[in-house]
Amino acid sequence: MVNMSASGAKSALGARTREEDMSTGFIATVTIACVLFVVFMLLRLTVATKSASGGVVAMFAKTAASLGFIAIAIAGLYEGAEDFRAALFVLAGLVFGLIGDMVLDLKVVYLEKPEEGVYLTGGMVSFGVGHIMYLTAVCLFVGEFVTGALIGGCVAVAAVLACATVFGGAKLMKLDFGKFRIHSLLYAFILMFMSALSVGVCITMNSSYMVLFAVGMVLFLLSDIVLTQMYFGGKPRDKVLCTVNHTLYYAAQICIACFVFFM
Repeated sequence: MVNMSASGAKSALGARTREEDMSTGFIATVTIACVLFVVFMLLRLTVATKSASGGVVAMFAKTAASLGFIAIAIAGLYEGAEDFRAALFVLAGLVFGLIGDMVLDLKVVYLEKPEEGVYLTGGMVSFGVGHIMYLTAVCLFVGEFVTGALIGGCVAVAAVLACATVFGGAKLMKLDFGKFRIHSLLYAFILMFMSALSVGVCITMNSSYMVLFAVGMVLFLLSDIVLTQMYFGGKPRDKVLCTVNHTLYYAAQICIACFVFFM
């Protein structure tokens, strides 16, 4: 495996038909990750909310499901990735996602204790660091497409949308951020910046493989919009929202993990 320049990455992305190089093992890893997610959701919607022991079982199932998308990235790193350094940062971002998943799901383990903010803050920090890892990976992989103009535009878009969501959207969507207003604002900015940047780079590069990463980031954004309704809209145990949130989230991380294969 060799490290590629941004221009080399561009030409390779345009020329290679990497889908043909996918091994049965890589495809099997993706399939297993999807199965683990389904198992987790079944447990999350049934036993998790009934007792602490059920919460522990669901948490282990969620950890296994998150290990699934990490396994996809490792398989992609081993089989397909050529820009090893950038791919490692994507893997690091996925690991921080796993940590965030575990921290957030502690709430279904300690059912007798109300949300005190520790789990939520820990989750935000973990996912925020994960997005910074993704940003680093994109800059390393296709740095020449991450221009000052693009960054400036994404910063402006992210700032406006984050403020609109936390301050303006709170009334519209009946959200109460409480003491998490600043936390939510910072996290929303990071997430929206990464979503805007990934879409911007995708359009600039005109690469079918970069679409995979951009789709992953947009799905991540949508999953957190749903999660916001659960945490701050007074619907923490809504099974429909829970299902939509986790489906969008795992689809996002699996897309991002699969992107490693094409790096």
